[in-house]
Amino acid sequence: MQIVFFLIGVIGLVMFLIGGKMLIKKYKSKIIGELKLSDNLNEINFEKTGLYSVCVVGGGYANNLGNFEAKITNNGNEIQTIEKQMKFKFHHKGKLATEFYQFEIENPGIHKFIFNSIEDLEVKESMLVSKRLFQKKLPTEKIEILVKETSSSSKFIIGLLMTVFGFNIAGWGVILIFNPQLFH
Repeated sequence: MQIVFFLIGVIGLVMFLIGGKMLIKKYKSKIIGELKLSDNLNEINFEKTGLYSVCVVGGGYANNLGNFEAKITNNGNEIQTIEKQMKFKFHHKGKLATEFYQFEIENPGIHKFIFNSIEDLEVKESMLVSKRLFQKKLPTEKIEILVKETSSSSKFIIGLLMTVFGFNIAGWGVILIFNPQLFH
């Protein structure tokens, strides 16, 4: 019976390690470039295909109040950007940043970024609703834009669940190895 509990513990440990690796990959994704929100001639050279995100740096809360959009073009072809439902937060150079748009690069090369209706982007310092009510929007000069590699929201959720459940399963496996009478 203890062999079964040992195998359960090993399976839990493997789940924990795989989930942790997925989360670390999300946190340590490579930054491709930094852009100015007010500049109309932003270009970034993408060397490989993949999933990327446009991030707003400067506040813990970012919201589209209306028509703010990021247009990305490559050789005249517009790339579809999707506003993320789960806006992942991270720190960049001591400032809080939010993944705002997600897009996929299929053709490497130089891509142009144009931001329309900048005044409709609401960025506030605090994530807390109670503090945000009393804060003003950050001025455009204090907001930075970052483009970085990302992974899909489903991979993040799977990584998080595998880490939590893997740790739990491994812990129960170890407990039951040394105390098999708990199962009787």
